[in-house]
Amino acid sequence: MVDYQEIEDRQIIGLIASLDKDALEELYTRYSTSVYSLAMYMLRNEALAQEIFLNIWLKASSFNADRGQPRSWIMSVAHHKVVDLIRSRRRSTIMTDPADYETLDLLPSGQISTEEEVSRNLERERIMKAMEILPTAQKEVIMMAYFEGYSQSAMADKLGQPLGTIKTRVRLAMQKLRTVLERDDNEQL
Repeated sequence: MVDYQEIEDRQIIGLIASLDKDALEELYTRYSTSVYSLAMYMLRNEALAQEIFLNIWLKASSFNADRGQPRSWIMSVAHHKVVDLIRSRRRSTIMTDPADYETLDLLPSGQISTEEEVSRNLERERIMKAMEILPTAQKEVIMMAYFEGYSQSAMADKLGQPLGTIKTRVRLAMQKLRTVLERDDNEQL
């Protein structure tokens, strides 16, 4: 029997690509707090985190260890799912009929345990603290991309900056955040 807790993230993703459900469960155990924190912070949507892990299951074969760390890839998959949802909400102009409110009240609350909420809040605070190290221009593009759902070209238009400048700011900011968060992870070990 395979001890998944002893396997590195890169290998876990490889096992997921070969449709190993136990490997997905292990990855979920390792990263659910980070993914849930992102989903809850940006959209207050717990179910989105489960969709993100479904995307990881479907896209695991696209992971390329030469292009980055597993954690970065996982959070990138999460980010893209969140941005897709934000963009689809912008396009949607459906109005809810007040008569439908009674039906909405019948849906489960989706409340999370206090321990899980505390864990997610701590992860959110860790990410926001890491963002404090960024210069204002880099922080601005990260907030626009990850928390407001703007594409890089939309940011360039909105900020009146060349697309290349925006891409450079995002890349530099992500590199700095990755360094800070990885250092923080290593200090916790």
